[in-house]
Amino acid sequence: MEIATLFFAMGILSGIAMNYNPDKITKLFMEGVKDILSAAIIVGLAGGIIVILEDGKVIDTILYGLSKSMNDLGQVASIGIMYIIQTIINIIIPSGSAKAALTMPIMAPFSDLINISRQATVMAFQFGDGFTNMITPTSGVLMGVLGVAKIPYEKWVKWITPLMIILMILGFLLLIPTVTMELNGF
Repeated sequence: MEIATLFFAMGILSGIAMNYNPDKITKLFMEGVKDILSAAIIVGLAGGIIVILEDGKVIDTILYGLSKSMNDLGQVASIGIMYIIQTIINIIIPSGSAKAALTMPIMAPFSDLINISRQATVMAFQFGDGFTNMITPTSGVLMGVLGVAKIPYEKWVKWITPLMIILMILGFLLLIPTVTMELNGF
């Protein structure tokens, strides 16, 4: 809420600093809202889904069942599975804030149940979110950049795949110390 208020105030103050009239400030604000409206809707829907799952006591049952099945896998395999889940969800939901609103209320208590630190869970989220942004076909930024550069998406994926494989493996390897070593903050 604070960040939204800050951006709103900065937008108004920027318009005033540019000597724009209220009509022009409002018009520019509405144009900016169009750019983020889809992400805001996803965040809102994700919040609604979380409320339904929590109030209906469904999330507790799901988390308990998953924790019992993953408890036997060990921490390295568990963090790896969390990383894979975050990576797959990023392909469907490219917005980091929308994905965080949807997954972190589930993943944070889940990590407590399987005895993995929340910091390790956040690292799995960050790696799953960051690396796949270079291949996510639902990313407006990626598709826009490829369009401006006149690079077909298929050609891009073929070219970037070896690097993606290296980054995905590196991401998993960097997650291992978060669950195997006693690190400050983990």
